[in-house]
Amino acid sequence: MFLDSFRQDVRVGLRVLFRDKSFCFLAVLVLGLGIGGATTQFTVVNAVVLRGFSFPHPEQLMSVGLIDPKASDQTNNFGFGVIPTAQDYEDLKAGQKSFALMAGYLSGSTINVTYKNTPQRYTGSYVTEDFFKIIGVSPIMGRDFTADDDKPGAGKVALLSYEIWQRDFNGDPKIVGQGVRVNGKAATIIGVMPPGFKFPVFEEIWVPYHNEYPLKPRGELLLGANANAPAILGRLKPGVTLDQANADFIGLARRLAQENPKTNQNLTSASVQPLLHALTGVQFRQQVWGMLAAVIFVLLIACVNVMNMQFGRAALRTKEVAIRGALGATRSRIVRQMLTESFVVAVLGAVVGVLIARWGVDWLIRANKALPFPLPYWIEFKIDGPVLVFTVAITLLATMVSGFVPALLSARANTAELMKEGARGNSGRLVNAITRILVVGQIALTAALLIAATLQIKSIRNQTSLNYGYDENAVYTARIGLMEGAYPTQDARREFFRSAVRVLRANPQFDSVALSSRFRMTFDGFGQYEVDGQSYVTDRDRPQANFEAVSDTYFSTLGLKILEGRDFTIDDSDVKQPVAIVNSSFARKYWGNQSAIGHRVRIFNPGQPQPWRTIVGVVPDTLMQGPFNQQTGTAGFYMPLLGADPATQFCSIIVRPRPGQRADTLGPALSKAVAQLDADLPIYFPGTPARLHDETLGGNRIVAMLFGIFGGVAFILS
Repeated sequence: MFLDSFRQDVRVGLRVLFRDKSFCFLAVLVLGLGIGGATTQFTVVNAVVLRGFSFPHPEQLMSVGLIDPKASDQTNNFGFGVIPTAQDYEDLKAGQKSFALMAGYLSGSTINVTYKNTPQRYTGSYVTEDFFKIIGVSPIMGRDFTADDDKPGAGKVALLSYEIWQRDFNGDPKIVGQGVRVNGKAATIIGVMPPGFKFPVFEEIWVPYHNEYPLKPRGELLLGANANAPAILGRLKPGVTLDQANADFIGLARRLAQENPKTNQNLTSASVQPLLHALTGVQFRQQVWGMLAAVIFVLLIACVNVMNMQFGRAALRTKEVAIRGALGATRSRIVRQMLTESFVVAVLGAVVGVLIARWGVDWLIRANKALPFPLPYWIEFKIDGPVLVFTVAITLLATMVSGFVPALLSARANTAELMKEGARGNSGRLVNAITRILVVGQIALTAALLIAATLQIKSIRNQTSLNYGYDENAVYTARIGLMEGAYPTQDARREFFRSAVRVLRANPQFDSVALSSRFRMTFDGFGQYEVDGQSYVTDRDRPQANFEAVSDTYFSTLGLKILEGRDFTIDDSDVKQPVAIVNSSFARKYWGNQSAIGHRVRIFNPGQPQPWRTIVGVVPDTLMQGPFNQQTGTAGFYMPLLGADPATQFCSIIVRPRPGQRADTLGPALSKAVAQLDADLPIYFPGTPARLHDETLGGNRIVAMLFGIFGGVAFILS
């Protein structure tokens, strides 16, 4: 009975709407824009926050980190904690009682693979033996890692992702058992993972952790970026709650802090949180929810527009409503019919909205793939069941918001009064009052969106116009990674860097060559430091600055002049006489117009004491902190890379072309020159600093563009 009546209302509504084609077209378009924007953004919320992993019982997967209760959120990895050393992972695993299984992993790592004499750098993970068992995924070919694989000195093995097996190994069905070279050592491919699997982020290959990084005694452990300490993944035992797991690991953290004050003295607490939260991050999730709120504002503005159109249309239909009332139609019947018309408009708008969302989702997928560091593979933008349920829900919301009040006011009008020519009555005055309120609200929402969009666009414009202190198009750079398998000692890495400098400087295509620890020529180290003559009451009183390890001729390669003192030499060493070069901001901060030469500075690291460095030079400021960390200030200092202790594993090679040659043409020559030094060593992240900086801002551009679209649509609708 109800369905028959509803079908009749829909047929009547369609006839009425098609008689007023201009209203129908405009209302459907307006709601389509609002629903399309909201649906598109909800696909992001669903992918990042709601859908999660496709593994068995993903709610049991947890991340663990140690916490310094008195430190900043940034120091504590925004509440998720840190693992300072590999030994901490071992001690936590041995002492914990909350996880059925626990594993460690180094995600986003460089893994160099040579196959058929062609070296290739992959993004991969070094994982412990139970990593795949915890998430419940097995290879489609071959086997998983075993305890025997995950031991120092064992035969090196690797698991491939399905995608690189198809792309770089030609989908060879006999790939299992084939030999390759991994990080300069002979290795065997033991399996291929399922299609699409790239856990935990965007991995292409997996290698046993302890085979690559043998465990060392605590006295020999490095801290910070050189520690190679794994992140922790665990699966809760049945019946164990998150609170119980936190209590368990907090107790372990306190014990480790007491037993190991050198490495763990301030890490007296711990954080156990869902793995999904750890891999997406608090700020990213907040940004995603904020963008959903923005598009809901757009949807509300669209509904208000349609409501205003409904009010205008209702004024033209007063006689029709009066006649229906005179013929015996009840108020509820009139309201139902008019709501049905609003529902039809909303459904048609939803159809348009889903089409817009399809385009929007396709654009998001393409934009994500173009980023230098795409979002984790399990964040899939797609219009699935939950997204369609959301679309249905906002369609019903749009129906009620845009149609209920006009329908109710029309039905409440006095029939006899409406039959009079030109009569408006009290309902007309009420409509005018409501319309004025809606217009004010609409303007307020639009203003809020435009302000948010303006701030985002201004932020990305500021980031793209930053002055890095040198000509970003005048040099070419690429990164290399000296893995422990091929370069097991610090002396081996230092000797390679010295050889690389000599060989590359002899290349006739390069006018100047330097090395730097800076990542993609964008950002590098950041931490606490001490200056001689300054007193500090507590550890946390030490100021923070940016620092970078560079070779000699780094500054001249970038076109920078030494303002005072001298450059590094190839023989400067942390062992002989540690030295540093400070930038002009650092020198002014501490010595004003006096000379900084001869003063001393050192990185503050209580767990691994650093040497005092004598300042031998002052150079112009460059943007050491990168585009995302402008609040840290510009003060910074440099250390000699070739004599660094500990010796770095990764560095960027920077080459300046001969006069008359473009820097962006040097890629093939640099790749060939590095291959002559080590046939198993690929270069990666190649390009001019200008291009690398531009790529780094890709994610921010997407956010700014989306806010710009939301603000623009809101402005048009208002």
